[in-house]
Amino acid sequence: MVIRKEKLDFLKLEDIDSTSQGIVIMPIMDFIHAKANQNTLHIRSFYSLLFVQSGELSMVVDQHIHVVGAHDLISINSDAVCSFQSHTNVEGYIVLFTASFFMQRHPTDVMHYFHFLKSRCIYAFVLSEEERTSCLEVVNLMLTAYNSFKLSAKDVLKRYLFMLVQMLGRYLGVEGVAAQMDEGDDKIRSFEMLVDNYYAQQRYPSFYAGQLNISINYLNRICREKREASCGTIIRGRILLEAERLLYHTFKTVKEIAFELGFENVPYFSTFFKANKGMSPEEYRKNL
Repeated sequence: MVIRKEKLDFLKLEDIDSTSQGIVIMPIMDFIHAKANQNTLHIRSFYSLLFVQSGELSMVVDQHIHVVGAHDLISINSDAVCSFQSHTNVEGYIVLFTASFFMQRHPTDVMHYFHFLKSRCIYAFVLSEEERTSCLEVVNLMLTAYNSFKLSAKDVLKRYLFMLVQMLGRYLGVEGVAAQMDEGDDKIRSFEMLVDNYYAQQRYPSFYAGQLNISINYLNRICREKREASCGTIIRGRILLEAERLLYHTFKTVKEIAFELGFENVPYFSTFFKANKGMSPEEYRKNL
Protein backbone atom coordinates (compact mmCIF):
# COMPACT_ATOMS: atom_id res chain seq x y z
CA MET A 1 0.00 0.00 0.00
CA VAL A 2 2.91 2.35 -0.70
CA ILE A 3 1.52 5.51 -2.32
CA ARG A 4 3.88 8.15 -3.64
CA LYS A 5 3.47 11.65 -5.02
CA GLU A 6 5.72 14.46 -6.18
CA LYS A 7 5.59 16.28 -2.86
CA LEU A 8 3.76 16.14 0.47
CA ASP A 9 1.21 18.88 1.02
CA PHE A 10 -1.24 19.66 3.81
CA LEU A 11 -4.86 18.57 3.85
CA LYS A 12 -7.07 21.08 5.66
CA LEU A 13 -10.58 20.53 6.98
CA GLU A 14 -11.83 23.08 4.46
CA ASP A 15 -10.66 20.71 1.69
CA ILE A 16 -13.10 18.11 3.03
CA ASP A 17 -15.98 20.40 3.97
CA SER A 18 -15.79 24.00 2.76
CA THR A 19 -18.12 25.12 5.58
CA SER A 20 -15.86 23.73 8.28
CA GLN A 21 -14.73 26.08 11.02
CA GLY A 22 -12.45 23.69 12.83
CA ILE A 23 -14.46 20.47 13.05
CA VAL A 24 -15.92 17.89 10.64
CA ILE A 25 -18.04 14.86 11.58
CA MET A 26 -19.16 12.34 8.96
CA PRO A 27 -19.52 8.63 8.19
CA ILE A 28 -16.15 7.02 7.48
CA MET A 29 -17.08 6.04 3.91
CA ASP A 30 -18.01 9.65 3.11
CA PHE A 31 -14.60 10.71 4.37
CA ILE A 32 -12.76 8.04 2.35
CA HIS A 33 -14.65 9.01 -0.81
CA ALA A 34 -14.21 12.75 -0.31
CA LYS A 35 -12.62 14.24 -3.42
CA ALA A 36 -9.78 15.83 -1.45
CA ASN A 37 -8.92 12.52 0.19
CA GLN A 38 -9.26 9.99 -2.62
CA ASN A 39 -6.36 7.83 -3.74
CA THR A 40 -3.68 10.03 -2.25
CA LEU A 41 -1.98 11.06 0.94
CA HIS A 42 -1.36 14.30 2.74
CA ILE A 43 0.05 15.69 5.92
CA ARG A 44 -3.10 16.23 7.93
CA SER A 45 -3.36 19.51 9.80
CA PHE A 46 -6.02 18.17 12.18
CA TYR A 47 -6.70 15.42 14.69
CA SER A 48 -8.76 12.35 13.74
CA LEU A 49 -10.90 9.98 15.82
CA LEU A 50 -12.13 6.91 13.90
CA PHE A 51 -14.99 4.85 15.28
CA VAL A 52 -15.35 1.65 13.19
CA GLN A 53 -18.55 -0.34 13.75
CA SER A 54 -18.20 -2.88 10.93
CA GLY A 55 -16.10 -3.60 7.86
CA GLU A 56 -12.36 -3.11 7.43
CA LEU A 57 -9.95 -0.53 6.07
CA SER A 58 -6.21 -0.13 5.70
CA MET A 59 -4.41 3.06 6.49
CA VAL A 60 -0.86 4.26 6.27
CA VAL A 61 0.16 6.57 9.10
CA ASP A 62 3.64 7.86 8.38
CA GLN A 63 5.59 4.71 7.40
CA HIS A 64 3.37 2.14 9.15
CA ILE A 65 0.44 0.19 7.71
CA HIS A 66 -2.51 -0.48 10.01
CA VAL A 67 -5.60 -2.60 9.36
CA VAL A 68 -8.64 -1.32 11.22
CA GLY A 69 -11.70 -3.50 11.76
CA ALA A 70 -15.02 -3.71 13.55
CA HIS A 71 -15.21 -2.12 17.02
CA ASP A 72 -11.83 -0.42 16.62
CA LEU A 73 -11.38 3.13 17.84
CA ILE A 74 -8.29 4.93 16.57
CA SER A 75 -6.84 8.35 17.34
CA ILE A 76 -4.49 9.91 14.76
CA ASN A 77 -2.78 13.13 15.60
CA SER A 78 -2.10 16.17 13.49
CA ASP A 79 1.08 16.36 11.39
CA ALA A 80 0.86 12.66 10.45
CA VAL A 81 1.08 11.61 6.80
CA CYS A 82 -1.96 9.43 6.10
CA SER A 83 -3.81 7.59 3.39
CA PHE A 84 -6.85 5.32 3.64
CA GLN A 85 -8.20 2.43 1.61
CA SER A 86 -11.39 0.51 2.38
CA HIS A 87 -11.54 -3.26 1.75
CA THR A 88 -15.28 -3.46 2.36
CA ASN A 89 -18.13 -1.09 3.02
CA VAL A 90 -17.01 0.38 6.34
CA GLU A 91 -19.64 1.58 8.78
CA GLY A 92 -18.71 4.04 11.47
CA TYR A 93 -17.85 7.66 11.98
CA ILE A 94 -14.86 9.98 11.91
CA VAL A 95 -14.43 13.12 13.98
CA LEU A 96 -11.85 15.60 12.65
CA PHE A 97 -10.87 18.71 14.56
CA THR A 98 -8.10 21.27 14.76
CA ALA A 99 -6.14 22.18 17.86
CA SER A 100 -7.41 25.76 17.67
CA PHE A 101 -11.05 24.59 17.66
CA PHE A 102 -10.44 22.41 20.71
CA MET A 103 -8.64 25.25 22.52
CA GLN A 104 -11.26 27.94 21.99
CA ARG A 105 -13.08 27.04 25.20
CA HIS A 106 -10.14 25.78 27.22
CA PRO A 107 -6.67 26.86 28.40
CA THR A 108 -3.81 26.03 26.04
CA ASP A 109 -2.36 23.42 28.37
CA VAL A 110 -5.52 21.29 28.57
CA MET A 111 -4.94 19.50 25.25
CA HIS A 112 -1.64 18.15 26.50
CA TYR A 113 -3.29 16.45 29.47
CA PHE A 114 -4.39 13.73 27.07
CA HIS A 115 -1.72 11.22 26.06
CA PHE A 116 -3.46 10.22 22.82
CA LEU A 117 -3.39 13.82 21.53
CA LYS A 118 0.39 14.07 21.51
CA SER A 119 2.16 15.02 18.32
CA ARG A 120 2.85 12.29 15.72
CA CYS A 121 1.15 9.64 17.81
CA ILE A 122 -1.41 7.05 16.74
CA TYR A 123 -3.40 5.38 19.50
CA ALA A 124 -5.63 2.31 19.32
CA PHE A 125 -8.13 2.23 22.16
CA VAL A 126 -9.20 -1.01 23.84
CA LEU A 127 -12.66 -0.30 25.19
CA SER A 128 -15.46 -2.42 26.61
CA GLU A 129 -18.76 -2.64 24.74
CA GLU A 130 -20.32 -0.28 27.27
CA GLU A 131 -17.52 2.27 26.80
CA ARG A 132 -17.80 2.08 22.99
CA THR A 133 -21.55 2.57 23.23
CA SER A 134 -21.13 5.64 25.44
CA CYS A 135 -18.63 7.18 23.01
CA LEU A 136 -20.83 6.50 19.99
CA GLU A 137 -23.81 8.11 21.72
CA VAL A 138 -21.81 11.33 22.01
CA VAL A 139 -20.59 11.03 18.40
CA ASN A 140 -24.16 10.60 17.16
CA LEU A 141 -25.22 13.72 19.06
CA MET A 142 -22.31 15.57 17.46
CA LEU A 143 -23.25 14.34 13.98
CA THR A 144 -26.86 15.46 14.43
CA ALA A 145 -25.77 18.90 15.58
CA TYR A 146 -23.20 19.17 12.79
CA ASN A 147 -25.64 18.23 10.04
CA SER A 148 -28.57 20.24 11.41
CA PHE A 149 -27.02 23.50 12.47
CA LYS A 150 -23.58 23.66 10.84
CA LEU A 151 -21.96 26.97 11.76
CA SER A 152 -24.43 27.83 14.54
CA ALA A 153 -23.59 24.58 16.34
CA LYS A 154 -19.98 25.50 17.13
CA ASP A 155 -20.47 26.00 20.86
CA VAL A 156 -22.47 22.79 21.20
CA LEU A 157 -19.86 20.85 19.22
CA LYS A 158 -17.05 22.23 21.38
CA ARG A 159 -18.79 20.98 24.52
CA TYR A 160 -19.47 17.56 22.98
CA LEU A 161 -15.90 17.27 21.70
CA PHE A 162 -14.40 18.05 25.08
CA MET A 163 -16.79 15.57 26.70
CA LEU A 164 -15.73 12.88 24.20
CA VAL A 165 -12.01 13.51 24.73
CA GLN A 166 -12.51 13.48 28.50
CA MET A 167 -14.32 10.14 28.25
CA LEU A 168 -11.52 8.61 26.18
CA GLY A 169 -8.91 9.92 28.57
CA ARG A 170 -10.83 8.55 31.55
CA TYR A 171 -11.12 5.11 29.95
CA LEU A 172 -7.34 5.05 29.55
CA GLY A 173 -6.76 5.66 33.25
CA VAL A 174 -3.57 7.22 34.56
CA GLU A 175 -1.68 6.56 31.31
CA GLY A 176 -4.22 8.51 29.30
CA VAL A 177 -4.46 11.66 31.36
CA ALA A 178 -1.57 13.42 32.98
CA ALA A 179 -2.08 14.02 36.69
CA GLN A 180 -0.29 17.37 36.86
CA MET A 181 1.54 19.69 34.53
CA ASP A 182 4.77 21.43 35.51
CA GLU A 183 7.30 23.82 33.97
CA GLY A 184 9.14 20.90 32.35
CA ASP A 185 6.02 19.86 30.43
CA ASP A 186 5.62 23.38 29.09
CA LYS A 187 9.29 23.62 28.08
CA ILE A 188 9.39 20.22 26.35
CA ARG A 189 6.28 21.07 24.30
CA SER A 190 7.78 24.42 23.31
CA PHE A 191 11.04 22.67 22.40
CA GLU A 192 9.25 20.08 20.24
CA MET A 193 7.29 22.82 18.46
CA LEU A 194 10.52 24.66 17.73
CA VAL A 195 12.10 21.45 16.42
CA ASP A 196 9.12 20.91 14.11
CA ASN A 197 9.66 24.41 12.70
CA TYR A 198 13.46 24.50 12.45
CA TYR A 199 14.78 20.92 12.21
CA ALA A 200 15.98 21.43 8.61
CA GLN A 201 17.91 24.59 9.44
CA GLN A 202 18.94 24.21 13.10
CA ARG A 203 20.25 20.93 14.49
CA TYR A 204 22.33 22.14 17.43
CA PRO A 205 20.78 22.19 20.94
CA SER A 206 22.29 25.62 21.61
CA PHE A 207 19.83 27.25 19.17
CA TYR A 208 16.78 25.75 20.90
CA ALA A 209 18.08 26.46 24.40
CA GLY A 210 18.60 30.07 23.33
CA GLN A 211 15.08 30.34 21.94
CA LEU A 212 13.70 29.00 25.23
CA ASN A 213 15.99 31.20 27.35
CA ILE A 214 17.37 28.21 29.25
CA SER A 215 20.76 26.50 29.42
CA ILE A 216 21.62 23.50 27.27
CA ASN A 217 22.11 21.42 30.43
CA TYR A 218 18.62 22.30 31.66
CA LEU A 219 17.11 21.53 28.24
CA ASN A 220 18.87 18.16 28.23
CA ARG A 221 17.63 17.39 31.72
CA ILE A 222 14.01 18.18 30.77
CA CYS A 223 14.26 16.03 27.63
CA ARG A 224 15.61 13.07 29.59
CA GLU A 225 12.95 13.45 32.30
CA LYS A 226 10.00 13.90 29.95
CA ARG A 227 11.05 11.95 26.82
CA GLU A 228 13.85 9.67 28.08
CA ALA A 229 16.14 11.02 25.36
CA SER A 230 18.65 13.84 24.97
CA CYS A 231 17.67 17.00 23.11
CA GLY A 232 20.11 16.02 20.35
CA THR A 233 18.40 12.66 19.97
CA ILE A 234 15.00 14.36 19.65
CA ILE A 235 16.31 16.73 16.97
CA ARG A 236 17.89 13.87 15.02
CA GLY A 237 14.69 11.85 15.40
CA ARG A 238 12.64 14.63 13.81
CA ILE A 239 15.07 14.89 10.88
CA LEU A 240 14.97 11.10 10.48
CA LEU A 241 11.16 11.06 10.55
CA GLU A 242 11.01 13.57 7.71
CA ALA A 243 13.66 11.66 5.75
CA GLU A 244 11.63 8.45 6.07
CA ARG A 245 8.45 10.26 5.06
CA LEU A 246 10.04 11.69 1.92
CA LEU A 247 11.68 8.40 0.94
CA TYR A 248 8.47 6.46 1.57
CA HIS A 249 5.86 8.84 0.23
CA THR A 250 7.50 10.86 -2.57
CA PHE A 251 9.37 10.38 -5.82
CA LYS A 252 12.08 12.80 -4.75
CA THR A 253 15.64 11.65 -5.30
CA VAL A 254 17.99 11.06 -2.39
CA LYS A 255 19.89 14.18 -3.46
CA GLU A 256 16.73 16.29 -3.41
CA ILE A 257 15.78 14.95 0.01
CA ALA A 258 19.26 15.57 1.40
CA PHE A 259 19.21 19.25 0.38
CA GLU A 260 15.60 19.72 1.52
CA LEU A 261 16.63 18.51 4.99
CA GLY A 262 19.58 20.87 5.17
CA PHE A 263 22.46 18.46 4.49
CA GLU A 264 25.43 19.91 2.64
CA ASN A 265 25.86 16.86 0.43
CA VAL A 266 24.46 13.39 -0.22
CA PRO A 267 27.29 11.42 1.50
CA TYR A 268 26.70 13.37 4.73
CA PHE A 269 22.95 12.60 4.55
CA SER A 270 23.58 8.93 3.71
CA THR A 271 25.97 8.58 6.65
CA PHE A 272 23.42 10.19 9.00
CA PHE A 273 20.60 7.96 7.72
CA LYS A 274 22.62 4.73 7.90
CA ALA A 275 23.85 5.51 11.41
CA ASN A 276 20.26 5.82 12.58
CA LYS A 277 18.47 3.21 10.44
CA GLY A 278 21.23 0.66 9.78
CA MET A 279 20.85 1.00 6.02
CA SER A 280 21.38 3.60 3.32
CA PRO A 281 18.49 5.76 2.00
CA GLU A 282 18.59 3.78 -1.25
CA GLU A 283 18.36 0.46 0.62
CA TYR A 284 15.50 1.78 2.76
CA ARG A 285 13.50 2.78 -0.32
CA LYS A 286 14.29 -0.50 -2.09
CA ASN A 287 12.98 -2.51 0.87
CA LEU A 288 9.60 -0.77 0.97
